[in-house]
Amino acid sequence: MDILQAIPIETARMLYLAAPFLLLGLAMAGLVHVLMPSTWIERWMGKPGIKGAAMAAGLGVPLPVCSCGVVPLAVEMRRKKASDPASMAFLITTPESGADSVLFTWGLMGPVMAIARPISAFVTAMIGAVTAILRLPADREIPAAEAEVASCCGGCGSSADPASSEIETDAPTKKGIWNGTLRPALGYGFGELFDDIAFWLVIGLVFGGVLTAILPGDLSALGLGSGFLPMLVMLAVGIPLYMCASASTPVAAALMAKGLSPGAALVFLLAGPATNAASLVVLTRTFGRKFIQIYLFSVAAGALICGIALDALIARLGWNLVLPISHAHDHGLSPIGLATSVVLVILLILSARRGAFASGWRELMSSFRPSKAAEHGAHSH
Repeated sequence: MDILQAIPIETARMLYLAAPFLLLGLAMAGLVHVLMPSTWIERWMGKPGIKGAAMAAGLGVPLPVCSCGVVPLAVEMRRKKASDPASMAFLITTPESGADSVLFTWGLMGPVMAIARPISAFVTAMIGAVTAILRLPADREIPAAEAEVASCCGGCGSSADPASSEIETDAPTKKGIWNGTLRPALGYGFGELFDDIAFWLVIGLVFGGVLTAILPGDLSALGLGSGFLPMLVMLAVGIPLYMCASASTPVAAALMAKGLSPGAALVFLLAGPATNAASLVVLTRTFGRKFIQIYLFSVAAGALICGIALDALIARLGWNLVLPISHAHDHGLSPIGLATSVVLVILLILSARRGAFASGWRELMSSFRPSKAAEHGAHSH
């Protein structure tokens, strides 16, 4: 009974801590969407070599697009002759990071983890890009893209049509600051983008609350505190598990509050959002098996390298990371926290009324069923 009472309390506590940072992140993500012309993506991803890959990786860091939403955009850019290294870098950084998820991380896990997350995403992307340069010929023929681009999402907010994809936007025209920038930015951040993550956000918050309530106070008693083994466990859990960057944050925060090392938590934050089985099927049909093998290797290697480096840096500098989630009981409720929590709950209710939760449920169920692309691939081989 104590556990059943603790789960909703811990879930509500996570929502309270995250609400102001998440709302600010959604607003910033909307501004990125409006102010970043879609022509940048095509121009930057078309540059050959490591320079183009670095530009594509940097472009993907702030973009608020999940591992499913990035698929139609990456497929379209590949058809427009984006290079393999640039495509690889963009596919890695975009789902692993984002303006909304970075601020969300700050709210639950503190500034060190919030800063480490985008930096690690960039490093992982560059590992993938360099490996692609070394292992893939520059003029290789790409497979025919016969798979349905939207088949990985099973009803999520991302459009199958690249022309109307999540970040297909042009710079604001001369409509004034409100009509040309702020209104569309807020409309996207708190509308389309929020609908994309709402279901998964609730799943992540509840899952984080459950873990906080049921796990022992110190994971080191189970051998899962620090060291290389917890990182391997987080990698094994994160790669097949589909959680967007925002949804994975409360889960990692709950584990870290129970004694999981920051490096192992970072491994989960990188591996979980970057991979899911359904999108990998679609990407394989477009980029080929060797590309996807390099992609998975790079995500795993980059996550482990960054996790080890973060733990080593923290130990070397003698930092003692204090998680906001661990000390929320020590402070009273603030008016800003309460107000933003109410706003976030209202947004969740409105999103549910627009059908976002039903779409999220269909997406979750589709991840347990073979996609049309997978069935086609099985028959063709």
